[in-house]
Amino acid sequence: MKPNYKTIIVWVAAIVAFIVGIGLMIAGFLVPPLGVISGSVLTGTGELLTFFASVFGIGKFAEIQIEKIRNTNKTD
Repeated sequence: MKPNYKTIIVWVAAIVAFIVGIGLMIAGFLVPPLGVISGSVLTGTGELLTFFASVFGIGKFAEIQIEKIRNTNKTD
């Protein structure tokens, strides 16, 4: 099965979101005051990591469920 452009875009967006989320988390430690994470950094990181997880998790779950339905219909 060859991936289409939509799949590639979704994967790239999820990976970029993850990297940016990690970058914000690291930046929260490096900017003054050192060691104190701003609430906005935590919120941004949480949202980006949630997006990353949902793209992979929900997409993969739906793919598995659709494949189960197709396999069930083929055996009937």
